[in-house]
Amino acid sequence: MRYTIAAPGALPLRPLTFSLVDVPDLQLLAQHWPECRSVWMGAAPVPAIWHALLRGLSRLVRWRVFPSLAGLAPLMYRAINRLAWGEHRGGMFVEIVATDRTGASVRRSWHLVAEKEAGPLIPSMAAEAIIRHCLAGKRPAPGARAATRELEVADYAPLLARHQIAFGTRQALSSTEAQSTPSAEPLYQRVLGSAWSSLPATLRAMHSVDRSATVSGRAVVRRGKTLLARIVAGIIRFPDAGTDVPVEVRFEVREGRERWTRRFADRTFSSLQFEGTGRYERLICERFGPFTLGLALVVSEGRLSLIVRDWSCLGIPLPRFLAPHSGSHESAHDGRFHFDVALSHPLTGLIVHYRGWLTHGS
Repeated sequence: MRYTIAAPGALPLRPLTFSLVDVPDLQLLAQHWPECRSVWMGAAPVPAIWHALLRGLSRLVRWRVFPSLAGLAPLMYRAINRLAWGEHRGGMFVEIVATDRTGASVRRSWHLVAEKEAGPLIPSMAAEAIIRHCLAGKRPAPGARAATRELEVADYAPLLARHQIAFGTRQALSSTEAQSTPSAEPLYQRVLGSAWSSLPATLRAMHSVDRSATVSGRAVVRRGKTLLARIVAGIIRFPDAGTDVPVEVRFEVREGRERWTRRFADRTFSSLQFEGTGRYERLICERFGPFTLGLALVVSEGRLSLIVRDWSCLGIPLPRFLAPHSGSHESAHDGRFHFDVALSHPLTGLIVHYRGWLTHGS
């Protein structure tokens, strides 16, 4: 199973490939919810190359080339502990696909992303939560059994809050609803999920265009000085450097996609934004000419940051380590929408940096 874990408002994990694992939950969940038609539990070890190697070796066992992989376990253990790289992050998700009382298909998911060393602490949190229940006079019944119904997410919330752990829920439309109402929610709301409500009202209003809207304001623009930076800026038609530059942005929404046309003084450039799929799942895709950037939406202290996670040229995926850097964020001050967009690349240095404010009807 290919899946992207993305706690709403947090930096999502890279798309991961999960393999089926044999755990007691497969039987316990079926016992607690006999109406379940199927239960699937999986794990996605990283780096992905070791997981791919394990899947390949498992096929050799299935084809009876090897009787078992047990003899390789010590070597595998040393390899995954000494030859590790990539992001030091982990996560989990729970997804339920069901039908509601009207017979419509419903897909809901719960995501958790843990940064750095926080992930291994989560299993022990159950013990603390149970002890706190005991101190509050709510003792569990004696006897050995599955603890499925002993704790709720709310019991974990204050414990998770101590660490760099983000979690939240997402709801997806059924395939029929997605085809009939692709624009039921604003683009940014669909990608942010439950984190949308934590944005300031000014930001939600700016990203809630129904069909079309025009906003205006002022900006300060800096341009990169290297030859490559000037070439890239010229191809995309980024604005010229200046202070107190008049800005006008026109939004046009069609079938869930948004066309942003920006005019800085007498210079205009546009981009197309849409919800990502595949390797861009849970991201906002923004297309500038031949380049497409996959942007993660991260919410922190009322500010929305847009972080480059992937990119391509003419639809061809490009190496992630060569992706441009974006220090872009949006915020609200004094009733105005403020933007700060900085784009650079290791080969060019700064390409463009523009910041300013926008309001409706200025």
